[in-house]
Amino acid sequence: MTQDLTFRLAKSSDFDKILKLSEGIYNGGDYLPARFHTWIKMKDVYVMLAFSGEKLVSLVVCSVVDEGMTVVYRAARTLPEFRDRGILTQLGEAMHAFLQKKHPSVHRRRCIRVKDRDPGANYKWKTLARREVLSCCVKKATLRSQQIATINSAEIKSCSEGYLCDILFSPRVAQKLFPDNVIHLDLGLVIEPVRSNLDYLIQENGDSVYFAVEKLPDDALPRSVSFGMLSQRVKFVRWAASIYSSDPVLYQAHLVHQFKRACEVIEGNFTFQSYHDLAFANCGKIVLKELLETKLDEEIIQNFEYLFEEKLPVHHSRV
Repeated sequence: MTQDLTFRLAKSSDFDKILKLSEGIYNGGDYLPARFHTWIKMKDVYVMLAFSGEKLVSLVVCSVVDEGMTVVYRAARTLPEFRDRGILTQLGEAMHAFLQKKHPSVHRRRCIRVKDRDPGANYKWKTLARREVLSCCVKKATLRSQQIATINSAEIKSCSEGYLCDILFSPRVAQKLFPDNVIHLDLGLVIEPVRSNLDYLIQENGDSVYFAVEKLPDDALPRSVSFGMLSQRVKFVRWAASIYSSDPVLYQAHLVHQFKRACEVIEGNFTFQSYHDLAFANCGKIVLKELLETKLDEEIIQNFEYLFEEKLPVHHSRV
C-alpha cells in the first residue's frame, strides 16, 4: 500500500516530534533521542523525515563512512499506526536519491539487523558478517571487588588513537584482526579500519569511546583489540564492547577489562553488552555469568547481529 508522503532533512526544531517516534521503542533502550542533536550537527550524518500531511510519521538515519564509499543505515522509526504501509521503503528511496547527489562516490550500503531478518525484498542484500551478542544488567551496589579481578595472565591496557591507526589499522595487522575488513560497533555503526573512520568515531562519541589492546613487547604485533562505547538510552546507560581476537584467552581478558572500565566510568547501574566472534559464545557466558556473577539478559543471550551489504552503482559527478 503506497502513501502520499513528503520528505526532508531534520532540523533541531523537529526534536519534540521525533520523541513521539521513539516512544516505547526497545523497552526504553532507544538511543535516538540522546544522539539526535549530535547527528544533525555532523557533516556526514543525515536524518531524513517522512510526513503525511503535517504529521511526522517516519525517519531514517544514515552515516557516510569509509572515505565516502559506504552509507550505513543507523536507525529507522515509524509511528505504530503507519507501519506496514511501505513508508520506510519510500523513505529509503528518497534518502538514496539524496545521497546519490550529495555523495556520488558511495557504492555500497550496509545495515545491521538482529537475527536473520532481510533488510528488504526490494534490495539485493547479502550477509557480510555475523556476531553474537551477550548482555547483562549490572547492579553497582552488589558488585564485589573480587568479581572483576583479572581472570588469566593476559594483560590489557588502553591504547591511543595514534597506535590504533598506525599499528592496528596497518594492513598486516588489520587483515588478521578484522577478516571481514569491518569493525562492528554499537549504535548501528559499521566502519572499515581507516583513519577517517576513527576521526568520525571520535567526533560522534568524544570521550565516550575507549580503545584497548594487550600488553606486548615493543617489537611484537598485537593479536587483539576491543572498542568500548558508552551510550545514553531513554531509561538506562549502556556500555558496549566490541572485541576482536582469535585467541580465547585474549578475548576473555578484553571482556573483563571492558567490564572493569565500564564500572570505573559509570556511577550507577548500567547494562553491559558484548559483541564477539561466534566461537567465543560459551566462554563469554562463563565469564559474565559465573565469574562476574551478573545476570544475563536471557532475551538476547542467544541473539546474533547480522551485517548486510548491497552494492550500488557509482555515480560520478560531472564537472
